Amino acid sequence: MARPIEYISSIDDSKDLWKVAVRCKHLWSVTSSQNREHLEMIMFDSKLDLIQAIVPSYLVSKFKTQVEVGCSYIMQNFKVSSNDFSFKSTDHKFKLIFCGSTSVKKVQLSEIPLNHLKLIGINAIIEGKYRTNLLYDIIGGVTEISQAQIIPDNNKSKIVFSLTDLSKHHVQCTLWGKLAVQLNEYYTTHKADGSIVLLLMNARIKEPQGNYPLNVSNAWNGTKLLINDLSIEEVKNLKEKLKDDLPTLSSSSMKMETTNTSIFSDLDKFVWKAEVLSLSDIAYLQTETTCVIVATLEKFECGQSGWYYDGCSECTKSVTLKDGKFMCYSKHISSEPVPRFKLEVLASDGKLKYKFVFWDVDCVKLIGKSALQMKLDLMETGDFDPLEFPYELDVMLKKELAIRAVFQPNKASLSVIGFKPDEVLRTKIKEMFKCEEHTSKIVVSTDDTRDDMHTSSCTPTISTSEKQSHADPQTVSDHISITADYDPSVANSALTPSKRSIPETVEELDSAQLSSTKIIRDIKLEK
Repeated sequence: MARPIEYISSIDDSKDLWKVAVRCKHLWSVTSSQNREHLEMIMFDSKLDLIQAIVPSYLVSKFKTQVEVGCSYIMQNFKVSSNDFSFKSTDHKFKLIFCGSTSVKKVQLSEIPLNHLKLIGINAIIEGKYRTNLLYDIIGGVTEISQAQIIPDNNKSKIVFSLTDLSKHHVQCTLWGKLAVQLNEYYTTHKADGSIVLLLMNARIKEPQGNYPLNVSNAWNGTKLLINDLSIEEVKNLKEKLKDDLPTLSSSSMKMETTNTSIFSDLDKFVWKAEVLSLSDIAYLQTETTCVIVATLEKFECGQSGWYYDGCSECTKSVTLKDGKFMCYSKHISSEPVPRFKLEVLASDGKLKYKFVFWDVDCVKLIGKSALQMKLDLMETGDFDPLEFPYELDVMLKKELAIRAVFQPNKASLSVIGFKPDEVLRTKIKEMFKCEEHTSKIVVSTDDTRDDMHTSSCTPTISTSEKQSHADPQTVSDHISITADYDPSVANSALTPSKRSIPETVEELDSAQLSSTKIIRDIKLEK
């Protein structure tokens, strides 16, 4: 006897053998920083209850062509997990995860509507009647486009505009990446179409903070933008009712200046979401912190290994020999390990010294040669000792650099994730630090009793990101290195974006969620 079809509202983690009749409302792809793709989708049933589902990387090729937006299906057999996304596409307590035994059968199900929107009105947004961790569908007419920054890298494009609906209230909206490009292209090619009414599916509402107003934004790949789509009844009705209240695309309120390059300086980019600190200030840190320091590289430290490690050929993690095969923590198998730099360097800021760990990409930039090439050159001379530090490495020393690094409380070193040798930039960073010299000072009591000597509050300097209101997303440095035993890309975020990029301003810091999915990686550190 076949299993009966059950409703989405009944789904919990008591079993895996759920069988549901659903329609796919939304489907999108997410690519991690390790270039692994998985699929996410939102489904609803005849009772209009919604649930989110995940297709893991290893099943993408199987299901990518089987599921289409707008189609209905009989699906069964899932792993059920808690809906622990940082930004939830549905308010269901659980999510579904496809597995090898998941069955998907396309069926015409007329009892399930073709469209179902989880709408919230602009009036409700203004009154705060929303959940900050829940994504919503929003329909509104565009009343003004105030800013557009369209640059070659789509993920860094931005457009700011105002939305209204029948409540006649207005809310600011900011779109990033491909959606910004999509709206900008529509604006430039459809000026004869009159006004704009758009639908944002799976959009995020961000509460006002300080000088930043209430704002609606996209959750990157998880958000879908439909512009003047009259096949959607709600869009058609709103466009008709607002026809006398919305400006046309050719009106002055809809004209905008489009910027094709970033307006942010190298300094803004380099110190984005970091604290400019001296080495003495770092000693007072209690939590994982991204820091910017100006220091001179003085000498190499001899650690537990030499100047390089055996890395994976597919990623940057270290490999070990198991059953005659080289395997990394991500279970990639390599026929031959790839030598990669890992150098522990003692550096000084003139007052204190601290140990920094420089990884492969930064070392190659400083030395001008890869670890593999250096190893091969030494082997050709017949004078290769894996524990002997080649003389060529010394080119790194005696250099003063602006260094971006991650402090971890359980480590006795700073893990470098970028550097800048530019003297002007170093000078500006030093000036920023001088403004914060009041922190981490020893205060001596005027009382004669020695025991009255005490230390004042050792709170690190105020985050530079709080002061640089135009901190840039484009690149924190020329790269973010993913090391053999530490992944800096997750140093400050529990969210992995579709292709990790950084938001254009601190105002939009949380818009850097390219997916609503929270993927927390295991950080494995060499001991």
